[in-house]
Amino acid sequence: MCFSLYIIFLYLRKHKIFTNKIHLSVSLNYNYLYTCIVFLTSLLDNRKKSTFYIVHILTDDSIKKESKVKINQIIKKYGKHHIELKYYNLEGDFKGASTERFPLTAYYRISLPSILPHIDKVIYTDLDVINLADLSEMYNIKFKEKMYYCATLDYHFMIDEIKQFGININKYINSGILLINLKEIRNDGIEKKIREFVSTHELTFADQTAINAVCNNNIQILPYKYGLFATDLFADLVNLNAQQDAIYRFNESELKIAHNEPVFIHYFDGTKPFCKNNSVIYFSRVYWWYYAKMSGFYKNIIEFYNFSITDIEDLIKQIPEDGGLLRRNFKKLPIINN
Repeated sequence: MCFSLYIIFLYLRKHKIFTNKIHLSVSLNYNYLYTCIVFLTSLLDNRKKSTFYIVHILTDDSIKKESKVKINQIIKKYGKHHIELKYYNLEGDFKGASTERFPLTAYYRISLPSILPHIDKVIYTDLDVINLADLSEMYNIKFKEKMYYCATLDYHFMIDEIKQFGININKYINSGILLINLKEIRNDGIEKKIREFVSTHELTFADQTAINAVCNNNIQILPYKYGLFATDLFADLVNLNAQQDAIYRFNESELKIAHNEPVFIHYFDGTKPFCKNNSVIYFSRVYWWYYAKMSGFYKNIIEFYNFSITDIEDLIKQIPEDGGLLRRNFKKLPIINN
């Protein structure tokens, strides 16, 4: 009897009847091909058995068929019953927008309400990120009334730009990781307003400035665990928290959870682990390379970013036997033959 029920359960799960479907989106150009593969590896390695990810990949013309073939290897590795990948070529969209610090593809997340007209919400994440926990909890966060985005608070970078556009500095969010209320944005015509803002302003921080300026009073604040910066020591989190208005501050317990059990680690600006001479502190850098090694493209990634296997192997060997800071995420590493 129990065996029969188990067979039925497997059948239902295979056909996604018992699955928790989560829509997620990323923006991709060729320079971020391998970071996309590393991110997806971390995403699937940390999913619950009942979670099924539908990943909407926003691309430009730099992503050719051969790039998609590489990315699609993730389906072969983890199974089509765990993830579905959908591609959208937005080449030419946001043409003329400011690209001082970021590629044009950074603006593509603004298009999601119209690109996904039959979906109510989506998680968006940059690709200089790794995921360390199932996203069901995040996806099921309830939006408060008239909230268009959920995001974590950012450091007060670019103060002049923030003040120039009248953004509330105490509610300035990082747009690298978002839970987006697609339905409400469509209902209130917010995508059009953000597009108009982009087309009429010079923006150093691209989409992030536009989203903060247009939606500053309609953004819901997420706990820091959903966007831990790669350089954040616990003291940094405490200082960041103290900078914010009292109504947006988190208690010490929530800060410890963010530091010890983050859902995402975000390698922003100069902290990217795949760039040499960066400022990433040890514990954050090694996690990205851990998933790079697990991805099936380890040698390709090392060659693409001009590292040597010895460099990275010496780094990974520093992981304590108990797994270090995020013990639950360190399983036995695959053997790579030189």
